[in-house]
Amino acid sequence: MSIESRVVAALRPGGVLAARWPDYEERHAQIELARDVARVLDRGGALMAEAPTGVGKSLAYLLPAVLHAHEHGERVVVATATRSLQDQLYERDLPALLRALGIALPSARLKGKSNYLCPRALEIVDSADDDERAGLEALRAWAAGDAKGDLDRFEPPDPDVYRRLRARVASDPVACTGATCRRGRECFWARARRVAGEARLAIVNHALLARAAEADGLLPEHEVLIVDEAHRLEGVLSGQLEYGVSRHRVDELVRLTAGAAGRPGSRRGRPRGDASHAGGLLARLANAAVPLLGAGAGGERLAADLDALGRRMGEVREAADGLFASLALAGGERGAGSYGLRRRYRSQGELLGRELGGVETLHEHAATIAGTLQRAAFGLTAGEPGRVLQDLTGELDMLAARWSAFARDLLALGEASDEGWVYWRTQSPGARTAELRAAPVSVAGWARERLFSRARAVVLTSATLSSAGDFAWSASRLGLSDEDGRSCETASYPSPFPLAEQMRAFVYTGADDEAAAVADVVAELAARSARNLLVLFTAHERLRRARERLAGRLPAGRALLAQDVDGAAGRLAERFRATRGAVLLGVSSLWEGVDFPGEMLELLVVAKLPFSVPDEPLVEARAERLRELGQDPFRVDALPEAVVRFRQGVGRLIRRSDDRGVLVVCDPRLATASYRGPFLAALPVKPSVWRDAAGLADEAARFLEAGSRSEREEGA
Repeated sequence: MSIESRVVAALRPGGVLAARWPDYEERHAQIELARDVARVLDRGGALMAEAPTGVGKSLAYLLPAVLHAHEHGERVVVATATRSLQDQLYERDLPALLRALGIALPSARLKGKSNYLCPRALEIVDSADDDERAGLEALRAWAAGDAKGDLDRFEPPDPDVYRRLRARVASDPVACTGATCRRGRECFWARARRVAGEARLAIVNHALLARAAEADGLLPEHEVLIVDEAHRLEGVLSGQLEYGVSRHRVDELVRLTAGAAGRPGSRRGRPRGDASHAGGLLARLANAAVPLLGAGAGGERLAADLDALGRRMGEVREAADGLFASLALAGGERGAGSYGLRRRYRSQGELLGRELGGVETLHEHAATIAGTLQRAAFGLTAGEPGRVLQDLTGELDMLAARWSAFARDLLALGEASDEGWVYWRTQSPGARTAELRAAPVSVAGWARERLFSRARAVVLTSATLSSAGDFAWSASRLGLSDEDGRSCETASYPSPFPLAEQMRAFVYTGADDEAAAVADVVAELAARSARNLLVLFTAHERLRRARERLAGRLPAGRALLAQDVDGAAGRLAERFRATRGAVLLGVSSLWEGVDFPGEMLELLVVAKLPFSVPDEPLVEARAERLRELGQDPFRVDALPEAVVRFRQGVGRLIRRSDDRGVLVVCDPRLATASYRGPFLAALPVKPSVWRDAAGLADEAARFLEAGSRSEREEGA
């Protein structure tokens, strides 16, 4: 029997899954998706599969993946969007499926290097803060009894303290390599990679998949690649390639090198050049390596290098302060607001003019420091072999690599010479210095050549990959269009939910100002219905203005939560789930990836259709590239991108077959614009247009109350 036939048989009523899972129910769309995945795994090629919430995508791709890996011995890599979903697949879904099928399959979960504890970093890290020291002791106690070192699995006594400490005890994804680490047998990351190399099915996340495309050897060779939540992959790939330099990056390098003594106004009051008391790596070398090397030439050379490095730290900070202050953007620059300031530059002259000295000076410092650290590491190998010198040699190599990477990035960003990249300055609100950033204009070719070409069969699945049924935008962004040389099959599957019965949609056109429109609609909805309400914005600044207008207009006792004003998105989402009648105002991270089923969310307000800001550096550069090709950037790129984002946002509302919800869009363009068709096609019901917020709220309340009354009658 073929894998396809076995998949279908397992999912049918009376199949093995129905026999083993008491709550199992047949889903026709799930069977079709699983059948299509099995076909691609069998014959090869690429498939983009769009399946809405409720279809059961995880089982639809896991079942054929498990059977294919078990029967044919090919390695399958499954990539999820988040580490939490990765954990869910590995700890819950996959074991349950294997038990139901009655088979054993070597499997592994592999995350990025920075998600694993570094034993050496935990050993040497310290803090003057009492709470941080307590957090470190808790980490050490946990690490002593944990065999995997997965930092996501540690339950900290104080989450806020742990967030500050985590990066300092994690393995360094760039500088930590087999050549620089002398504790390979203790390395949790190395252990996890060995297990993944022996597995037939490995579950990873998008971030690791992106890094593996850039660096050979991070993932084991595989014949099959399945990417879940594939609509997010392009952003992760672009973010992985993006790089930058900032004063903060220099400060961190100085801290690792010389600790507090590399900073002006050190609390110890010692001169910057006093390497023996500098803190950081210099202090450990002075206190341990120099005595071990003795009074010979090796010890004298190392002591001289440490002294020179200690003196240079202050010069580096001064050079960095001067350079990044000179790059600062004026308050009137475009892009001002809660996102901060951004300004694109296209050449070295446009960025620096004739003043190249700042970049050259800081680059020279970084390159010299890297060379000195490498020379010191080489000198330690001349000493007697031992654990102390081996550890210090590894630290020197890693820190030298980080200084070298900074020097390389600074030079590339200063020159801005790659036509396939976009370069910009960015500055946070209230900051006095800017940083330099760069990202590729497109990741399509890179994804095709470095990611998808490594697998014989590729499946990409998500609830949102198309605009009005057309997959062209997603395929072109990921290098899978016909023009890119690798065609991709596409398929859409119907929702199992009666969405037309579960949902009502409205367009509010009663106010020209976005914040005023949102405030009017939310206040009226809240007055008539004590149900949870989520408002999605496209900009922090407009969220803040709407929050100010809503203050005092909500009924007494109703919670008003605003992302990044009242807390981070994750914590506010938890409060929202636990509170009835809450109003949550959110931006980008709440448009997707959050689940509010049932009473947790019954009212959704979209403040504005989610078009990208046209003068954002990447958006502007993509538009220029399309115009050069004779294409219309709006129709080819901006519109389908906005439709996919819109569908993600709307998808927050109906998560289960018994959910009921109301959507309100406060953007008149949904009712009047010539391009509104794809947005309307994304809705299961035709929206009604209202200029009266009170009347709209009455209609919404009646719909929701009718649903509640029906549920009460059924339960009576």
